[in-house]
Amino acid sequence: MSKRALVALPVAGLGLLALVACSPSTPVSAPSTPPTTVLITTASRATATSPPTTTSSKAAATPVTDNGCKVNPVTELMPTAPDFEQVPIPDQMQVTLSGVPSGTVKVTGAPVEVAMTVCNNSPVNYPSIGFVLALAHCSCAPGPQGMAKGTVQRFDAASGSWVTLPHPAIGGGMDYLGGYSAQQPLPKGKSVTVRYRFSYDPSMTAGKGGLEADVVVPEGNHLAGGTRLSFAVTH
Repeated sequence: MSKRALVALPVAGLGLLALVACSPSTPVSAPSTPPTTVLITTASRATATSPPTTTSSKAAATPVTDNGCKVNPVTELMPTAPDFEQVPIPDQMQVTLSGVPSGTVKVTGAPVEVAMTVCNNSPVNYPSIGFVLALAHCSCAPGPQGMAKGTVQRFDAASGSWVTLPHPAIGGGMDYLGGYSAQQPLPKGKSVTVRYRFSYDPSMTAGKGGLEADVVVPEGNHLAGGTRLSFAVTH
């Protein structure tokens, strides 16, 4: 449809004469809006198209059954060894001993409590093990061999009391391994903590001493893991 416009012209004797001017019949299109340009950066494209990442680690994939003690993925038969000797190192368990935070033990002081923790991270399901805690050789002991004298007690959870061990110190060989106690099974991935306390005989002098903590296979008294805690002995 054409559009009309009014045009006023002066005419003699008539005043103004209004004329109608017609616009062209062809419609005029409205100016088009320029297209919007969308920029996709490399980072945004990667975010939009990349699949969600998953985090995996060996630690997360390793089964843990007891107090952070990991299960060995390999299973082996019970190891063999001569009596009073250690089983092969790959078949040994992890032993830790905590206590004596000051690094010093007084001969005349109160009994000192320590904790022995055994983690069976070996490939062997041990049907029975025993625990040994003994006073190590000490320069505080009289005599050339340095055999310490003192008392070692194990806490018995069943009775709620401290039990005095008959062989509290290491002698001249490995016979002390026969003084194990608290026998129990220890399958793979299982850990157990045993409480002990110890004190030195008043005859001991100042020197360097320590504790030996071992786990023993009762059949043959085989050493299946161990550790040592060293400290200074004072009067």
